[in-house]
Amino acid sequence: MEWNEVIMNVDFEKKEYWDLSGDFYTQKPESPTMAVWAQRYFRASLHAHNLPFRNSFGTQKGHSKLFDKKGAPVTAKMLGTHVGEPAQNKAVQDYLKKHDGILEIQVHDIPNILKAGPGKQKNLERVLIFDCGVTGIGPRVKAFQHIKMDSTKPPQTWTYTFQTTGLAPGVKTSGMKKVADPTPKGDLLPTGGIW
Repeated sequence: MEWNEVIMNVDFEKKEYWDLSGDFYTQKPESPTMAVWAQRYFRASLHAHNLPFRNSFGTQKGHSKLFDKKGAPVTAKMLGTHVGEPAQNKAVQDYLKKHDGILEIQVHDIPNILKAGPGKQKNLERVLIFDCGVTGIGPRVKAFQHIKMDSTKPPQTWTYTFQTTGLAPGVKTSGMKKVADPTPKGDLLPTGGIW
């Protein structure tokens, strides 16, 4: 998986901005958005056995499902019973090697800016530029999201767009102080995850 992203964030209240870019999958594979890719075989095994997956927050972002060559769901009986994440990963991999099939992986992300709480103000602008796909093969998804929110103005004046064509807008940072991006870093794999 390759999840190239550029984030530009401007806080007009604080007169600050930050930006960052890179392959977010290799930078943070345990994030709720990226974890499904690292856990693709483990989650497909759980799905075949009708077992829910829940991360430490009690939620699941995205899914991984295993189907046979004709598109029918692979059942627990077809996959066999295996205990522990490494054995569950291997069972799905072995099934695909022996029978071929389809591994459907849904990566789900809805980036957003939280509204200002009572008595607080926010005046932010953020542009996200995505270029995502499977490394070295297949089509890629290229898109951008532009959010502009000023809590002192009515919500209908705010900007919230997501586009798969055209060029992303730039952000104006003149007179602003550049600060370090606040996103946590790490390259740990989630439980049941493999590269």
